[in-house]
Amino acid sequence: MPSEARPTIFLSYSGDESLEADLLQYAIEHELQHVRVWTYRRDQRRGQGDVARSLKEAVKTSCAVLFLITPSTLETGATQWMELAYADAFGVPTFILLHRLSYADLKAKDQVPPLVLAKQCTQAKEWRTLLDDLRKHCAPGAAGAIEAGP
Repeated sequence: MPSEARPTIFLSYSGDESLEADLLQYAIEHELQHVRVWTYRRDQRRGQGDVARSLKEAVKTSCAVLFLITPSTLETGATQWMELAYADAFGVPTFILLHRLSYADLKAKDQVPPLVLAKQCTQAKEWRTLLDDLRKHCAPGAAGAIEAGP
């Protein structure tokens, strides 16, 4: 199956966490071999004039969004917060992973969007607990999953 036909999970992360994102991308693609994980570093076209529109389209066409929140997100997370808003607007199932951050730490911050606090958060080290739900949302024929064309 060509990579364009595989369902895509959009991975939102702070640029400071690209190593963690690369590892998570590899692990999920290894576990869910029919799924592609979109990351900015690997998949964003260089020279793209309108990056915001490109990110919006990538979120819109995804079967799920993995949202990796770290202390860096809380410091400079404007782009990530927009990606979360896109996922909410398009009804894309969103899974939040906390890395080097507890839920209590997250709640104590003023700039965290209510969308984050309203969702169940999972510690990043427990990412495997999300695999069954990701598999379900990205299964061929599931809403949001991209089917192979003729």
